[in-house]
Amino acid sequence: MLSIKSLGCMTLLLTLMSNAGANWVLFHQQGKVGQREAWYAQITRVTDRSEVEDMLGKGNDIMARTSIKELPIIIVYESVTAPEWDELKLQFECLNKYRVLSYSEAEKAAKKARQEGKQYSSSVIVDGWNDPQRWNDPVKLRIAPRSYTVPRVDLSNRPIPQTQWELSNNAAMIKAQKFACQDEDVRLTLQEATANGQWNAETFNSGLQKIGLQEAVHPLESKTVIDLLNLSWNVLWKGSKRADPSGLWVKKLSPEEKARYDLQYAAIEKQMKKQVEAAQNFGQPIIEQHQAELEFLEIVRKVRGDRQVGQEERTLLSVWQGRPEEQVGASMGSPQVSEAGGLRFLNYQSSFDNRSALVSAASGRVLSTQGASGSCRISFITAMDQKKKWRVADIRIDSQGEVGGGVCRDLWRTPANLALPSKK
Repeated sequence: MLSIKSLGCMTLLLTLMSNAGANWVLFHQQGKVGQREAWYAQITRVTDRSEVEDMLGKGNDIMARTSIKELPIIIVYESVTAPEWDELKLQFECLNKYRVLSYSEAEKAAKKARQEGKQYSSSVIVDGWNDPQRWNDPVKLRIAPRSYTVPRVDLSNRPIPQTQWELSNNAAMIKAQKFACQDEDVRLTLQEATANGQWNAETFNSGLQKIGLQEAVHPLESKTVIDLLNLSWNVLWKGSKRADPSGLWVKKLSPEEKARYDLQYAAIEKQMKKQVEAAQNFGQPIIEQHQAELEFLEIVRKVRGDRQVGQEERTLLSVWQGRPEEQVGASMGSPQVSEAGGLRFLNYQSSFDNRSALVSAASGRVLSTQGASGSCRISFITAMDQKKKWRVADIRIDSQGEVGGGVCRDLWRTPANLALPSKK
């Protein structure tokens, strides 16, 4: 725990939050004189804290229906018995705005878009998104790590433990949830409010009203917690006597103290930079891979179009879709290859014929026949992905004859080069 010995030192420590160009708003006030609270949110620093394994959907859902969004909050207190301020990282469980269509839904949507001459989209806005009837519903939240309280008695940063998820109907929390969960709409509203180079408060607040923030929200030029403290005491609560049990608000730094705190600040900044880089190095490749898979799924949908996929084709696609082209050759053998329309066709064929006939030697007439015949052609259709790699996007099967299906099943192979079980 690092104790803050003066206003100057606090400014140094808290500038860590403002280097990215913070955009704070005053969004909530409560309490009677002597016990007032001012709530500030850093609305341009919303972070997605969803675990990577939780981003994928379950069942028929390609993407998860909810995500975890984190919003920085500062609460400044007037009461002498309350902390000087709390710095909270509030995490909310948010309903995702968009839902990725399943394969069957995408096929129907693509067909309908072509018929109507409209642009096709692989996602839709979910039912219940931004429903005015639910604007004041309780919100699910928790206090995340890296949250602190600053007691008035010594102005030290004391960590607040992470809390469990809970439902809250607190008015301030309901407002904060709007900034976190509808951050895309908030960003667009900010852009619209500054479209002509000048700030338009009416545009800003009318935009926020559309997502359920009915009371006026005040954007601030503040960049640090010190700015927010000064705003609270010198403007919102002007004339109120500020409690100073620590006596540190009026103390000035000595050169030795300033030098010592500069070193502490530099060490903290260096450590934070390392942690950010480590997180990016770990998470960025995973995110990029996930994004690449979504883009390849879009290619798959375009290749497949509105074609009805047969049961045997579905069976093969369940193990082959997205696999590298080289793996097809390694498991299935050398194919006959053709190209058309930016796609490659890896074709495999086989046939069976054990038919025989009893022919009259005298007349040459066929007296009877026995046996059966069949043929099969399996085409692996590959497309180039974002990394210029050819991968399986579709499989098409064409069987002919009495035993064509059996001939096809004899051709089936998995990426591990094992025959798939025959269909009984």
